[in-house]
Amino acid sequence: MKGRAWLVAAACLLAWQLQQVSGWSIVRRHDVPDSNYINYAAQPQFAAVGKVLSNVAAGSGTVIANGWWVLTAAHVVAGANLQSVRFEIGQAVYQAQAVYIHPNYSGIANDIALIELSAPVMGVTPAQIYTGSNELGAIGHSVGFGNTGTGATGQQNNTYGTKRAMQNIIDVIGDIVNNQFVPNPNGTFFLSDFDSPAGNTNTLGVFGSSPTPLGLEGMGAPGDSGGPVFIQVGNGWFIAGVHSFITNSSAVYGTVLGSIRVSRYASWINSVVPEPASIAALAAGLLGLVARRARKGGKRAQKA
Repeated sequence: MKGRAWLVAAACLLAWQLQQVSGWSIVRRHDVPDSNYINYAAQPQFAAVGKVLSNVAAGSGTVIANGWWVLTAAHVVAGANLQSVRFEIGQAVYQAQAVYIHPNYSGIANDIALIELSAPVMGVTPAQIYTGSNELGAIGHSVGFGNTGTGATGQQNNTYGTKRAMQNIIDVIGDIVNNQFVPNPNGTFFLSDFDSPAGNTNTLGVFGSSPTPLGLEGMGAPGDSGGPVFIQVGNGWFIAGVHSFITNSSAVYGTVLGSIRVSRYASWINSVVPEPASIAALAAGLLGLVARRARKGGKRAQKA
């Protein structure tokens, strides 16, 4: 993220003291080709992910609902000039007409926001949000456009702009209390650590995290704040998280990624965003009204 302070957590065993630093994105395993992460991001289940840009930040977000809305992190758009907020996906650019930041956002807690676009995103199926409670232990699939690098060398500056996707296990769920992460199965955040192929960087091992990395294991680094964490449920893909903080701005092996737990914010999202079914019903009602008026108009014309 550019020109904006960002969040980093300094790891303690059961508590995580949060600090400020710049945004983040996808850093890969040093023994896996970068092309694997780029090709994975091109999969159709991640088509709704794009860039969120403004005068204060360069981050990511995901098209949801009826295509008029983008889900992102609050710190990506907080304090931005509305006229500067835009969403880029493919070659298309969509301007924001409104930004909704969670009313209890504090800079750390409730780090979630919605962007209402001036026109619906075309040619992309909006992503669905996860409303269940089985995130723990699932594989999280993160997507973003920010800086890249490897877990051995860390993220490299000025490498923002290429879409990548990575995988990481959701290791623990909790809350931010007095600027610390506290484990809580009903919490509003979840954490994932960046395991190395050597198996010696299992930061969240105390919570039962495996030291063995996934095939596309990765971590965040500057430039992809607000990006999604998808989980697969059956044949469907759902946004379970929104990237919020990391524990080391270099994003080397052992770094921990913290994401907003979207299921805990489903009610707030639905209170702001019209449900697609409601939009469809409204559209059908309007079409029916127009049809009835057209029929009546025709009868009047015949009588005249």
